Amino acid sequence: MANALNQIVMFSPSGALMDEALLDRASAQLESLGFSVNELPQARLRVQRFAGDEAARSGGIEQAFSQLDPAVLLATRGGYGLSRLLPSLNFSQLAFQLNTQKHLLCGHSDVTSLQLALLQAGAQPDTLLHGPMACFDFGPEQGADPVSTEHFLRAVHEKQVKIQWAAEPLDSTGQQAGFQLQGPVWGGNLTLICSLLGTPWMPTVVGGILVLEDVNEPAYKIERMLLQLLHAGVLVQQKAVVLGNFCEPKPGPHDNGYTLKSAAEFVQQQLGASVPVLMNFPFGHCTPKACWFQGGEGRLQVNADMSAQLTQNLR
Repeated sequence: MANALNQIVMFSPSGALMDEALLDRASAQLESLGFSVNELPQARLRVQRFAGDEAARSGGIEQAFSQLDPAVLLATRGGYGLSRLLPSLNFSQLAFQLNTQKHLLCGHSDVTSLQLALLQAGAQPDTLLHGPMACFDFGPEQGADPVSTEHFLRAVHEKQVKIQWAAEPLDSTGQQAGFQLQGPVWGGNLTLICSLLGTPWMPTVVGGILVLEDVNEPAYKIERMLLQLLHAGVLVQQKAVVLGNFCEPKPGPHDNGYTLKSAAEFVQQQLGASVPVLMNFPFGHCTPKACWFQGGEGRLQVNADMSAQLTQNLR
């Protein structure tokens, strides 16, 4: 396999581990897939809800990025904590280390802010994989999901992404009966992206395919954040907005038939047909989980039956 990476370095940039057995199983699972696993000493620390204090977590990131041999830098988990670290991290240096050492930073959730800040600082897309994390995806007792594993291994070893799914059609969108478009694929956790608006760490991506997901948020809060991105001018600059898994927001007592699809339809109406909004992309705090290269050129094809395919080839 071309450009294969066989070393994984695990670190904890955000929340503390809640169950260390998950990380033990993840290490064994990844070793069974042919990787050598190096767990950094900081990975199992705990201070309040965090995996160590700010100095320890920043140090863990810096130690991971400073590895001399090319490695997959795999976050153990997300949670909350990276927002505290952004002002103190030297993103120009970290991006340089990723690019020159040919590392691949992998994770999602809270890692969204780390990846987007690195993209803004000049990290190459083939160093930023928005994908699985150790505990959630490789630590379950039943083992890693085979589809998630297939996506991960294809991306790591072949620098390729190929994701197929049924994109739910939205009412009154004026979407064409099938279309193709190309642009940089970027995004991640909706809450984290909104938290970067107006900061030096938010990249400006024009003509992109923006992928969004979240967890534990009701539909109206998801809509409010989507409208924040709309009103800030982010959504209108994209070629498409792709909504991933939001873990089925439960209806509230005031919703009266209002759902996530209702929110998506309203946002689509504000955008008009020039920026299609698609649903059900298989990514989020869920399995199976796809992955993509942050900021890497991608091709989105949507057929008349609303079956969709997203591909990237960074070789």
